[in-house]
Amino acid sequence: MRRAVIDMALQLAGESGEDRVSLREVARRIGVSSGAPFRHFASHEALMQAIAEEALEGLRLQIERGQRGAAARDSLAALKAMGESFLDWALQHPTAFRLTSSRRLYRFDSSERLRAQFAALRSHTLQAVRQAQAAGHFVGASPEQAALGLRAMAYGLARMHIDGQLPQWEVPAGAVPETLKQTLSLMVDSLASSTAGQPLKRSQR
Repeated sequence: MRRAVIDMALQLAGESGEDRVSLREVARRIGVSSGAPFRHFASHEALMQAIAEEALEGLRLQIERGQRGAAARDSLAALKAMGESFLDWALQHPTAFRLTSSRRLYRFDSSERLRAQFAALRSHTLQAVRQAQAAGHFVGASPEQAALGLRAMAYGLARMHIDGQLPQWEVPAGAVPETLKQTLSLMVDSLASSTAGQPLKRSQR
C-alpha cells in the first residue's frame, strides 16, 4: 500500500501539479478506502516528505554510480560526472525533482533520512572539489564556495528544462541531455580556471 500511494502521488503530481495531490484522491485512484493511505501517511506533508526521502536517496545512488569510473580519470572529470549524474536523474525523474525542490511541501529539517542523504551528497561534492583543488583548480575559492557554485550550475540547468524554458533558448527537445551536459562541462572548466573567487565567510552561529 505504501508503495502504491507514493507511485500514485507522483503520477498525480505529474498530471496536475503537486498542489492537486491529496491522499483521498490517491486512494480513489488506486481503488482503496479513503482512509487506507492514512495508515501509512498521517498528512499530505508526510507523503511529500516520503517522496523527497526516496528521491534524494535515488539521486545519491546515481551520483555514486557515476563517480566510480570518473574518479579514476582526473579530478575535473569526476566533478563533471557528478553534475551529469545530477542532470540524468533530474531528466529521468522530473516530477520527483520538482517535488523535492519545493521545500514548502515538507519539512527538511524534521527528517533524519533527508539530512543524512543531503550530507552524503554534500560530502561527495566537497571531496571532489578538494581533489580538484589539489590538482590546481578553483584557486582562490573555498571548497564550500566551489561546491555551492557547482551545485547551482547543475540545479539551474535542470530547473530550466523542468520549467520548460529551453525552447526559448532554441534547444531542440532531442538535444536536451547533450546540450545540458556540454553546457555544464563548459561552466565547470570556466569555474575551475577562475582565480577571482573569495572564500565564503562562515556563519557565526
